[in-house]
Amino acid sequence: MKFKRAFTLLELIFVILIIGILASLALPFLSQNKNDAKLLKAKIEYQMISSSLALMRNEASLKQVAYTSVLDNAKFFKENEKLFFCEQTISCEDKNCCSFSLFNLPLYSSKDSWIKISFNSYRFFLNSKQSIDFVYDPKEGILKCVDNQLCKEFI
Repeated sequence: MKFKRAFTLLELIFVILIIGILASLALPFLSQNKNDAKLLKAKIEYQMISSSLALMRNEASLKQVAYTSVLDNAKFFKENEKLFFCEQTISCEDKNCCSFSLFNLPLYSSKDSWIKISFNSYRFFLNSKQSIDFVYDPKEGILKCVDNQLCKEFI
């Protein structure tokens, strides 16, 4: 009768232990890359918004009209709202109407990216504990990063 050679319990425990040690060493690096990717996404979208606002400022100066007072009609702290997008881009007499759509297609609000937090304030969530706040200044026509240690990355 031939006996088949198999792994002993001790050998299996050592292999599992080594895999566990390697996984514990690699895990912090994986989460750091995810945060870096979210920060990069925020920078890219902020630059996109800033470029669109520059276009709005140029168009407003050519037409000799004031900058739009609001960037969208989204509700506060609500997901799946259209951000930086106006349904109708008509001129209006009301100060609180959206008169210039920054994008052809909207960004949708979510707790994983952008969300509107007040009248002209927005928040970008990097993770569940970290976020960056932005405020739209209708007098200057720019979206400013509110005092935050991550704001210097957006300058």
